[in-house]
Amino acid sequence: MMKVQATITEEKGWARTFQVTVPAADVDGAFDATTERYRKDAKFPGFRPGKATATMAAARFASEIRQDVLEEIIPKAYDAALHELGLTAIGSPKLDKVKLERGCEMVFSIEVEIRPQVDVIGYKGLKLQKRTYEITDGDVTPAIDELREMASTFTEVTRPAQNGDVAVCDLQKIYDRRNQVKKSKFENVRLDLREGRARPEFLKGVVGMTVGEGKEIEVQYPDDERDPDLAGNTVLFRTWLKSVSQRNLPAADDEFAKKVGSFASLADLREKVAADLRRRADAGTMKDVGRQVRQQVVDANPFDVPQGFLDEYLEGVTTRLLETDKTLTPEAIRAQFAPMAIEQFRWDYVVYEIARKEGISVQESEVKEILATWPDDAKEKPSAEKIRDTLLENKVYDFLVASAEVTEAPRVLNPKIVTP
Repeated sequence: MMKVQATITEEKGWARTFQVTVPAADVDGAFDATTERYRKDAKFPGFRPGKATATMAAARFASEIRQDVLEEIIPKAYDAALHELGLTAIGSPKLDKVKLERGCEMVFSIEVEIRPQVDVIGYKGLKLQKRTYEITDGDVTPAIDELREMASTFTEVTRPAQNGDVAVCDLQKIYDRRNQVKKSKFENVRLDLREGRARPEFLKGVVGMTVGEGKEIEVQYPDDERDPDLAGNTVLFRTWLKSVSQRNLPAADDEFAKKVGSFASLADLREKVAADLRRRADAGTMKDVGRQVRQQVVDANPFDVPQGFLDEYLEGVTTRLLETDKTLTPEAIRAQFAPMAIEQFRWDYVVYEIARKEGISVQESEVKEILATWPDDAKEKPSAEKIRDTLLENKVYDFLVASAEVTEAPRVLNPKIVTP
C-alpha cells in the first residue's frame, strides 16, 4: 500500500475533511511510468515508433500525462489515507485543492462521510409477539371458490344486468369537476358487476340496465386512484350498455378438481390448498416477527444518518423514478423514500455492529456453497459480497430472536386466495 501522510483538518457531523500528502518519489515514479507509456505508443515525424525521447513525449502529451497520473495516484492515496486514519468511508468522496508537480510532493484535500461510531444498544431481550394462524375449512372454501371463478365461463344474455354479471359499456365524458380528464370517450369498458370489483356508482347505475340503454352516471373517484387525472375527481359519464354476460361457475366436485390440476378428487384439492395456506401463513408469521425485530432495534438506536449518503441515495431514486413517471416531483419522491432510506441505513449499521460485538461472522466456505448453487449461465448471479451480507444479516436475525422473549398469539387467518 502507498505510504502517505494524512491529517484530519475538519470534522462536521459524520463528514471528515483530511489533507493527503504523497511523497515526491511516488509522484515522479508515476510521471516517469506514464510518460514512458506515451513515448512507446506515440508517432513523431522523423522517428520510428517508440524511438522518440521522453522529453518529446512529455511536451506533446503534458495534459494527458498529468490526468493519467492523477487518476493513478489519487485512488491509491485515498485508500492509504483511510487506512492510516482508521476510517471507513461511506458514499463518494469530494476532491479539492489538488497540487501536482514533478519533483514535488502531491497534496490534496478529500471530504467524505464516514461510518458512524455508535454503541448499539437495546438488541437483547426484545419483546416479540409471534402471531400464529390456524387454517380451517372456512379458509379453504373461499380459496376453492376463487379457483372456480378463475375457471368460470360467460354466456351473453339479453335480460337486464344483474349483480355478478360482466357488462361492456361505452362511456362519454360529460364533465369532470377538475377539467383534467384528457379523453372524452372510453369504448368497450368491461365492468365486473360485483361489490369491490366495480366502482359503487357504476355497480348501482348499470345493474338493471338493458342492452342499448343509456344513462348518466356520476362517479366520485378516491384520492388514491391510480390514474392521476381521475384521483380525487368527480366525473359525469353518459353510459351506454353494449352487452351483458352471465358468469357460469363450475360445480365444486371431483371433475372440477381434476381439471384444475393433478388432483385425484375435490378432497385432494382441498388438502393441497390447506397445505399451501399453512405455508403462506407460516411465512407471514415469520415476516411479521422480522418486522418487529427490525423496528425495535432501529427504534432503540436513533442515530443521525450521514447526510451525504442520504442525498446520494435519494438523488439516484429520484432520477430513476422521474424517467418512468413524469407526474412525480423530486420533493414528493424524497418525502416518500427518505424515511425508508434512513431506516434501512440504521438497520444495516446495527446488523454490522451487532455482528462485530457478538463475534458473528460468515465463513468463506458458506459463501462459496451458495454461489455454487447458481448455474454458470444464469443472467443474474449475486456477488460474493451480497451473499456475505445476506448470510450475516440472517445470522444476526437468528441471534436476536434466540435472545428475545417471544409470546404466541393465535389468530384466525384471512388469507388471500391461493392458487395451488
